[in-house]
Amino acid sequence: MSLKGILKSIFGKSRRNSNALQPPPIASSSSSSSSPSSSPTRQYGYDVFPSFSGQDVRRTFLSHFIEGLKSKGIKTFIDNGIIRSESINSELIRAIKESRIAVVILSKNYASSSWCLNELQLIMECKLIRECSKTPGQTVMTIFYDVEPSDVRKQTGEFGKAFEETCQGKTEEQQQRWREALTQVAVIAGEHSVSWASEAEMISKVIIDVANELPSTDFDRLVGIEAHVENMKSMICLASDEVKIVGIWGHAGIGKTTIARALYNQISSNFQLKFYKENVEGKNKVLSSHLRHYLRKELHSGILDYRDMKISDLQEAEFRLNHQRVLLVLDDLHPEELQALGDTIQGLGFGSKVIVTSEDISTLRNCGITKNQIYRVAFPSSEKALQIFSYSAFGQSSPPRGYLELAVKVRKLVTPIPLGLKILGSSLRGKSKDEWIMTLPTLRTYSIHDKHIWKVIRFAYDSLSYKHKLLLYELERSIRLGENLNNAIIFIGDRDWDVDKGIQKLADMALISKLGDGGIIMHHLVQSLAKRF
Repeated sequence: MSLKGILKSIFGKSRRNSNALQPPPIASSSSSSSSPSSSPTRQYGYDVFPSFSGQDVRRTFLSHFIEGLKSKGIKTFIDNGIIRSESINSELIRAIKESRIAVVILSKNYASSSWCLNELQLIMECKLIRECSKTPGQTVMTIFYDVEPSDVRKQTGEFGKAFEETCQGKTEEQQQRWREALTQVAVIAGEHSVSWASEAEMISKVIIDVANELPSTDFDRLVGIEAHVENMKSMICLASDEVKIVGIWGHAGIGKTTIARALYNQISSNFQLKFYKENVEGKNKVLSSHLRHYLRKELHSGILDYRDMKISDLQEAEFRLNHQRVLLVLDDLHPEELQALGDTIQGLGFGSKVIVTSEDISTLRNCGITKNQIYRVAFPSSEKALQIFSYSAFGQSSPPRGYLELAVKVRKLVTPIPLGLKILGSSLRGKSKDEWIMTLPTLRTYSIHDKHIWKVIRFAYDSLSYKHKLLLYELERSIRLGENLNNAIIFIGDRDWDVDKGIQKLADMALISKLGDGGIIMHHLVQSLAKRF
């Protein structure tokens, strides 16, 4: 279940009954602040917001398009259950503003809906405001589905007739805003359905364009990630038909999982079958005598993409794996789990690639991974460490004027481990110079493993309110036990506290990570502290 779905089920507040709103006028505002974070990093709720006419494309083009986006891990707003009316409601307005990309699917009946036209008006206004403010903003992509771009631009033909009917009874001002939005969107270069012999090929092309427009999921502003990914690509010999099993090794919090996920996101489209298997501490405890059978079934279900179905014939599943190009990431699995999967891994063929991450180099060697096939993630240089810290603390690659000396002093108090730098920077984001100065002696009081990442996690954790600590505990418990995240927050879901904002705060502090599909992950070091609540 997605995070939004979880929150809805907890509070029982369907947004179908939200007050219907016209797209509000968008006005830019400026404010000054003595803190260094007056321009915070923009938070996005979705990768893609599709604007479309349901009667034209919902059961055809759109269904395949959304499924294709989902298969790439691209988080897309889906309006299931929203009652459409003359005007768009608050949930739609929020979704449009919080999406990186708006894909406008212009079809014959698009202009027959004031709902669609209001969506388009808001999309184009958001695009214009962000362009004028020169901030990273929403990209608008177009698909002309059985309609001519010129008819959209000039409001002529069948498209124009539908538009004129919708305009009846509307004010001149409203009509003009719609006309301007249609004229603006029609000149954005996009795909034209009549130019494609195959709709499936057009959908694939659009999905690739969307993926290329997005920053690597959760990896924008990660210092040095490109070099790591390129090194890994070289090590696995991506273009060859050779089966490769490689390891990623390094300290806890050094970025092994981040590199593995970034690599997986970039190269998974080159494989027929793929699966990212992560270890969750304490999850799915299985008797050792049944471990091999259990893990093989889980792996087969994940790779073959039948996660909700039982695999009745393991031999048939094994045959499919052995005769197709497979990408498999095994992230921080226990040695006994890796051993249990040994036969399955060794049986892969046809250019398959397996990536194993571990803090223990002996675990990798016991898997038969040789020294020259193990990628060691080293500590970042002092310059890169400061850059990582600055992105989290200030939203930019270096400290602003007046904060350089303080930033260097704070950064030197901890080991340059990316996770620790990110958590520490996030904890100080938006704070005044006086608060930064007070942080120095506070950090020095944490004596656990001097300069170790534990110091930073404890510092961030201690700054949390009681409810945030409780929320972190419940999230850790549900992740560890493999329970629905619904159970993690139902106990604190009351009207006096916004759980959605609570989860976002934990993500902003780098104590958890929100995935594109609405899931949540937590580093095992954070888990070990959270469970002590």
